[in-house]
Amino acid sequence: MTQFNEVEILMIDDDELDVELFQRTLKKRRIANRLIWAKDGVEGLDILRGESPTKINRPVMILLDINMPRMNGHEFLEALREDP
Repeated sequence: MTQFNEVEILMIDDDELDVELFQRTLKKRRIANRLIWAKDGVEGLDILRGESPTKINRPVMILLDINMPRMNGHEFLEALREDP
């Protein structure tokens, strides 16, 4: 059985301020889950596929912004659903 603190969080968001605020919230709430940041959907997919220097373990929770450059949240979800 997976413990909640073993779940890594992948935050896909192009706004660095949003990421910083979320990190502060995790710290304030004493949530020790590892937070990994991708700046857009392309980078997020690369991380999940293991094609990035940034490594992520399973299981993972994804926090996804909708409006981003290169690949927005809707495009990311479509690509993720098609990826085996």
